[in-house]
Amino acid sequence: MKFIDYIEPNIIDLNLPFSSKKRLFEQLATKIGENKKEVRSIYDCLVAREKIGVTSLGNGIAIPHGKCLADKDVRMRIVVLKKAVNYESVDDTLVQLIVCIIFPKETDPSHDKLLKHMGEIFKKHKVFRELIAAKSKKEIKNIIIREAK
Repeated sequence: MKFIDYIEPNIIDLNLPFSSKKRLFEQLATKIGENKKEVRSIYDCLVAREKIGVTSLGNGIAIPHGKCLADKDVRMRIVVLKKAVNYESVDDTLVQLIVCIIFPKETDPSHDKLLKHMGEIFKKHKVFRELIAAKSKKEIKNIIIREAK
């Protein structure tokens, strides 16, 4: 599947408050997971991946990700934070856009392509500015679809 195939308004959150990365990862896991065991697994894989290296792209964007799903699904969540926060970014820029993606335990080359394509789209400063200024989930979806073409 292509990146835009995953983009639906129900995976987008606007103005989410941020208190810490730990709490953000808990919220992401709860929204992405389908049961308690899966929620815990997603949280653990996000934390483990972040320990390897910060998942910020710079330019106000972070793409926390991990491999832990038992099925072949890829799940995603897009979050515009209420305000820009310190995410220990690679360029010391405050982060306000989070694009979380969770892959199956067993990945294939298409998953790497998906992650790379996402990075290319979200790294554009113009796109970042439009996304954090968006007033609705539909507007965010339309911006992403436009840029993914």
